[in-house]
Amino acid sequence: MMRRVLEWGIGLAVLGGLVAMYRLHGGKALWFMMFVTCLVLAGGMLVQLLGPRQIRVERSLPQSLIPSGEAVPVTMRIHFRSPLPLPWMAVEDYYTGGSFRRVLFPGFRRSLTYRYEIPALPRGHYGFEACALEWGGLFGWFQGRKVVKGEGRFIVLPEPLPVGQECRPAASLSYSEETSLRPPRFADGMKGMEVREYVPGDPPNRIHWKHLARWGRLHTSLPEEAQQSSYSVMIDRSFSGYMPAGARAGDVSGEAAQRGFETAVSTAAGLLVEAGRAGEKVVLLSSGFRADVPGEAGGPGPALRQETGQEITDMLAALSGLTLAGGMPLPAQLQEAAGNLKGKRTAVVTGYLTDELLRAVSGIISSGGYVDIYCAGAAERNDSSDSASYAAAVHDPGLFRRAALLSRLGAGVFIVHGSRVSRVGHVESNFPGEGAV
Repeated sequence: MMRRVLEWGIGLAVLGGLVAMYRLHGGKALWFMMFVTCLVLAGGMLVQLLGPRQIRVERSLPQSLIPSGEAVPVTMRIHFRSPLPLPWMAVEDYYTGGSFRRVLFPGFRRSLTYRYEIPALPRGHYGFEACALEWGGLFGWFQGRKVVKGEGRFIVLPEPLPVGQECRPAASLSYSEETSLRPPRFADGMKGMEVREYVPGDPPNRIHWKHLARWGRLHTSLPEEAQQSSYSVMIDRSFSGYMPAGARAGDVSGEAAQRGFETAVSTAAGLLVEAGRAGEKVVLLSSGFRADVPGEAGGPGPALRQETGQEITDMLAALSGLTLAGGMPLPAQLQEAAGNLKGKRTAVVTGYLTDELLRAVSGIISSGGYVDIYCAGAAERNDSSDSASYAAAVHDPGLFRRAALLSRLGAGVFIVHGSRVSRVGHVESNFPGEGAV
């Protein structure tokens, strides 16, 4: 409003000055300048009084779930009504975290279409906030402006970490044996029972003695409900999960914890994608997450659905909106969910393996659960992924000690650093009675 008053004030002041000079000196040149100024003022009045009305802005995206690292193509369609031709129209579309501006030349057209691309964005949920339209006369004076509320949203999925063969069912066999050993089947055609490594405390009647004779190691037969159980991926959202053992809240900066959490999100996404490709029935667990996050501006791309499946894609969309919070620590969450994790395979993604987490995981394993732990805290203390920092993270004495204790129970502990995922503290499980006097 103030800009419009200023424009008209300047225009009327120029016209008044020309009139005064013409009355004092006369002349055709001053008369011509007065005539042109009157035309500009009249055109400005018409543009502002009879400018675009009933403006409608439509946006369309090829898909509402965008893979990480890809640009977002947006198609804009603008419809309006106006009895006058418009020399120009500037359109600025605002979305979460940025905007895009383009100048159009409608003339007598009342429907405009153009395309633009939003550059690659980090994971998260984004929306279109508003669209600002400006128009005016030939000289850019006496502009009109209209802001249309934005509609629609899109989701940028996290980048899955290429975990490869490191993504395995918890408490499974070692990698060399996984390639050669398969669940046995009875000779009469009935479905055989799946097996896992023996864990101290397993019932003796479930020990598969034929496996001992064939492979020289003890394995436990899984009941049918355990064979059909789902593979769970649990991600730690608590700030305390990304603090090293013995560290206080002030010792770890928010940026360092956020880097570790982003690595954890990418790790969880990689585990979900690999489990989906392997045909696993996978479940994502985290405090306050939603797996059914639909997109409003379109559906997921066909290539994305074909590669991961709709359920995995929904879980990746849920991961996109997760943020680091100061909620319940991971060990407390595991203790609450211990009953639901019994007999199931779970991959826990956190920052560091602490003594509290060690005790919680040991309790789940002793009650019949199978757990793997992925530690993304190495990304917090090292911005680079060179060999020296990677070796320092892998050979951390405290991590190795805790990992070895869990490995004896059949759990796997993995460290994530950059794009590397490596198992640490691997120790072969003990046979029952080993070491007894």
